[in-house]
Amino acid sequence: MISEKLRSELAGQALCSLGQGIPWQTLLAKKHLTVGFMGGSVTQGYAQLEIHRNAYPELVVKALAEQGYEAECCLCAEAGMGTMNGNLLADEWIIARNPDLVILEFAINETTLKPSVISFESMLRKLLTAPDPPVVCILILRSMHGYSCEPFMQPIAEHYGLPYLILNRALQPALERGDLVWSDYADEESHPNAEGHQLLADMLLNMLKQAGAAPSAEKRPPLPAPWLEAPYTNLRYLHPSADAPGVETNCTIIPRKHNAYYPAAWNICAEGGSLKLTVQCRVLLVFYETHRFPEYGDCRISVDGVPLKEPLIRANSLYGWGNAKFVTAVSSETCGEHTLLLEPENQSVYILGFGVCE
Repeated sequence: MISEKLRSELAGQALCSLGQGIPWQTLLAKKHLTVGFMGGSVTQGYAQLEIHRNAYPELVVKALAEQGYEAECCLCAEAGMGTMNGNLLADEWIIARNPDLVILEFAINETTLKPSVISFESMLRKLLTAPDPPVVCILILRSMHGYSCEPFMQPIAEHYGLPYLILNRALQPALERGDLVWSDYADEESHPNAEGHQLLADMLLNMLKQAGAAPSAEKRPPLPAPWLEAPYTNLRYLHPSADAPGVETNCTIIPRKHNAYYPAAWNICAEGGSLKLTVQCRVLLVFYETHRFPEYGDCRISVDGVPLKEPLIRANSLYGWGNAKFVTAVSSETCGEHTLLLEPENQSVYILGFGVCE
């Protein structure tokens, strides 16, 4: 069990920076605060094969309401969600809500390799270049065995002058001292229990408390050049629909009632045949649903008449649970017209839409 005193100490130790050039006083003077939360299963509240109430986003917004704010939460989080999926969904689920503050929790959902780094930075820059950009805070978590994307997320936070918190800065010393054990924070490898979620909420609430006492910037500094690369900043989502521009197909559009973020999919199968998309782009991503059910199969990909050996969409996965994955069909430095052809190989492949950078 984490005592209230220890939890308060840990919350303070996890705060690494309040950022630079952040208009905290202007933000915290608002009567209505909209807080966006983006991340994976931790932010969703998933643990022990179910989604639980009172995950840290709910606790933060509830505490803000108790402080007198008209507090509102906008959530874009799902088990297994990575930053490319977050980027695809951010326009509709986060930016459209004009949040004042956005918390990013992806440190245990990504790899530390370059594709993850540029995907994360692209999503971050999409938020920071929104018409009314929110204050973005990076919440850097860790797994039981110490896995984290801290090695690149911390320098990116510093590069952009963003507030950020690192759970490990507080948790590891406490574990080494014997003040707590991992099971006080989480019952699984990565998913916090009720006390762990309260700790995460207290970390964020302490950040806001400290920000309220800190000097406020009058205006934000200019956005710096990318820390590494951000080729997917302007990624837009082409949804499955009967009148989707550039799409030619007889495939049926199937509701995906279990998934709020991807409510429909084209069913690529023998009965419906192929799907062709012609689009102006420099990047084209194909998002599809994976599952262990036997109805999920494979489909072939051709671009501009050339079959791709890799990636071949394999929707049947022992580790799938209806989650979204993607493959890159086009990746170019320049924009041009490309024609994508998806052809069924066996069973069904549910295409959740396309990510397009022009």
